[in-house]
Amino acid sequence: MLITLISCIHHSTHVLRKVPQLLEQNLVRNTLVASGTVLVYDFLCTFDQEVAYAWSNPRTISSFLFFINRYLPFVDTFMALRLKFSQNSPEECLEQYTVVTWFIVLGTIFSEAILFLRTYAIWERKRVILVSLVLLAIIVLPVSLTVAYLEIQSLVYVPSWEGGCLLLKARPLINVAYIMLVICETTMAVLTVIRAYHLFREPQTTWIIQLHKDGLIFYAFLLPLSLANIIVPVTAPSMFANWLATPQRVIHSILCTRVLFLILRQRSATTLTNRLPGSGNTLRLHPVFASVPDEEQTTTSMQIIMATELRDLEESESRV
Repeated sequence: MLITLISCIHHSTHVLRKVPQLLEQNLVRNTLVASGTVLVYDFLCTFDQEVAYAWSNPRTISSFLFFINRYLPFVDTFMALRLKFSQNSPEECLEQYTVVTWFIVLGTIFSEAILFLRTYAIWERKRVILVSLVLLAIIVLPVSLTVAYLEIQSLVYVPSWEGGCLLLKARPLINVAYIMLVICETTMAVLTVIRAYHLFREPQTTWIIQLHKDGLIFYAFLLPLSLANIIVPVTAPSMFANWLATPQRVIHSILCTRVLFLILRQRSATTLTNRLPGSGNTLRLHPVFASVPDEEQTTTSMQIIMATELRDLEESESRV
């Protein structure tokens, strides 16, 4: 009986040692699957808007930013998924997670650039705002890149008996990068609130109201994720250090895509207005993140003209 008791204790101890690994495997894997699912679902739901507003317009800076922000998350998200569901050596884990990390960093920089430009635009491209945002970027960017590099250097992976990649050790440095991210996003949210307070004293167009409202809603979504990414590396075991990196990356990309859809939609409406009879049949594009266009340039009646009607108008002009 004593031997049986000792055997049970030994077995229980062995199982308890594996509990953190089981939790890490299930929690991180499920989080990655959920992130990939949300990314694909959003892509399918908005693909028609992409065709209408991104594919059919001339290539500009907004198009470049759109496609980078839209498609880069598919690379790092599904790379991370493949690593979690395949058998890898610790060396392979470190090598490929280094690539994933830099893709996440690069994608986050592009997403933040979109939000910076949106903030610059709603302030009517004022020089003081441009200088403030550039100074903020000069401070935040080198710190974030350095922290990401040091974080990668500290990662230590060990063999996992269930496959995937099991992180044994990581410095809690990455939370510094997320603190920088919170500073950036809070700065832009404050600037948005100040601008809205001054701007909405007078009636504004629907899309301008939406642009300000979306900015604050996006901040409300991103702030909890950023705070969680600051807290988790410090309080949780090392294996959970980068647990929420991919979910934040995906949400960041999706929300910034919404900003670009709104801007590209407005640009398409302005382009349509400028092609109407009486406008000289010329194509006059506004800068992508320009200040607020006049109400006269984008009236509701111009936005609802169908493509077939526009084609008929052009054909009738050509006959004349």
